[in-house]
Amino acid sequence: MSEVQLSPLQNTVSSAEESDENALLRENIAALVLIKNENIAQFSQEKMNITSALIEQKWHNRHQVYPYRVKEEIYGTVLNEIMTRKPHLKNEILARLEAVYQTLRNEESQTLSRTRALVENGYKTPHL
Repeated sequence: MSEVQLSPLQNTVSSAEESDENALLRENIAALVLIKNENIAQFSQEKMNITSALIEQKWHNRHQVYPYRVKEEIYGTVLNEIMTRKPHLKNEILARLEAVYQTLRNEESQTLSRTRALVENGYKTPHL
């Protein structure tokens, strides 16, 4: 097989073509930087405070939340009826409800603090 050899004149690129390539490279780099900056701006705009994010999440998951609200109404009505018919159980029922409420409140506050720490890149897991 014979090798094709190019003459030295064919290997060199004219300065006009080189300047065109450099201009094209500069335009491409500028476009990439612009795209990167737009992506950064988009990501930074998507960050919102925790309360807004939770409200938005609740809005998106409202079809899952609605059955819980119905259960809450039913349980509330039943408990109200029990306390009306058996007043001696009222204090015990209210004490248990308060205990459950405090437990849920503590769990939610822990979740919110961890979420805030994750958003602020300040959360350190015990495993790492």
